[in-house]
Amino acid sequence: MPFDYDKVKNILVCPTSKAALVYDDTALVSVDPETRASYPILDDIPRLLSDDATQLSPEDWGQVMQRHSRDATTGQTV
Repeated sequence: MPFDYDKVKNILVCPTSKAALVYDDTALVSVDPETRASYPILDDIPRLLSDDATQLSPEDWGQVMQRHSRDATTGQTV
């Protein structure tokens, strides 16, 4: 069964910061500007472990936030 973000978006949070996550193609990205954590989705399974996360650069994180109608600096919904 493929990963269905819409069914779980209200309960998924970043394990590091407890911030919301946005679904960005092959990853879930934290909206927290301090951590900028990106968690991979492998074989339709989100890997929400801190050890599996990568920290995006501020520029890359800002671009992800903009794609999801969020402020590129704060991660808040615009």
